[in-house]
Amino acid sequence: MAVLPPLVTVAELAALLGRTFTPAQEQQAQALLDQASSVVRAYVRQDLTRATTTDTFTMRRADRVLHRCGGLVTLPQRPVVNIAAVEVAGVPTGDWWQEGQDLLLGHWGWDSPPAAHRPPQVAVTYTHGFDPVPGDIAAIVAQAATRVMVNPSAVRSETVGGESVTYLIPATGEALGVLLSRTEQRVLDRYRRTSGTVRLRGA
Repeated sequence: MAVLPPLVTVAELAALLGRTFTPAQEQQAQALLDQASSVVRAYVRQDLTRATTTDTFTMRRADRVLHRCGGLVTLPQRPVVNIAAVEVAGVPTGDWWQEGQDLLLGHWGWDSPPAAHRPPQVAVTYTHGFDPVPGDIAAIVAQAATRVMVNPSAVRSETVGGESVTYLIPATGEALGVLLSRTEQRVLDRYRRTSGTVRLRGA
């Protein structure tokens, strides 16, 4: 499986902070951005960045009244930008159409092989994700990385020489590091996949 790029680059984080990183700080920033990107992707259950993949799914029966088709698969990565190729049981087909995240397939005989023994497998090559990454997602990744860079000890405030300093910690007092606050999770909920089709294999 290909390694996904961070959702925010080191250069973008440096510009956001108005700083020039030393080589050691660049390494730290890269590691933190990689971690924060992984945390965000795990929460929304999406790759998010634009990519083209080939995945194989199990065809499901469709509601003929609603869909007027023989079967369907739900493509898990969002948004779906383009569907390049579809194969059913190893045979290329053009008898399909798209409705949102669903790939709808033409008439299919469920009482004859291979569907009579098990649902057919559908291989789909499709382009998905965002380019560029939405600003609210990028902001959350940058915030999560910055929390550790600015305040690695997770201290909320301290007083030195009569001056009080407040650090970048959520108002709830959570010492999050690169984890997500409840507010950040609520922002990301609009991108989150709550259900979908299980991917069997990928290329």
